[in-house]
Amino acid sequence: MMISGEQIQTNIVDEVYYKQTLISDDTETIPLDQLFSVLDAHIEDEHFMQVTLDINEGSAAGGTTLSIETNFINLPLRYKNALRKLIWVDKTSDINLYMIIENEFVSQSNLKIALASSVSAYQDDAESVKAKISTWFTEQLQNIAQNKKQSEEVAEAYKEDDSEK
Repeated sequence: MMISGEQIQTNIVDEVYYKQTLISDDTETIPLDQLFSVLDAHIEDEHFMQVTLDINEGSAAGGTTLSIETNFINLPLRYKNALRKLIWVDKTSDINLYMIIENEFVSQSNLKIALASSVSAYQDDAESVKAKISTWFTEQLQNIAQNKKQSEEVAEAYKEDDSEK
């Protein structure tokens, strides 16, 4: 699926895109079906879309935020100023689907983004792209849990070292 530079500019500059935030307090059962339902409903929109799932109040409150966004480049839609500089009004671009995870234990920047597929590829084979998204989010959540555990172990070791002095 292609998009004109003018439409990209409207989507980004005027923030004309679909936004929805879902909420979950359960870290064991992530409601990806809800995310996919919204994705299916808006994947063909000429405007971009951003579907966010805040787990335990989201990354801003110490939890985790999972997002699926359509965009012409791999930057979150909220980076409006940076995106604006990358728009070529007289050029058309492919629309892609990106997976984003945010948590203090996911990376040094607290953010990780990856390409799920182009929108066209999603339209051709949605089930395999959904499987890819599910796998990627699962892997990232496992990495977060592992990194958090290691951080807690290191903090505990330092605490024990300090108490022995």
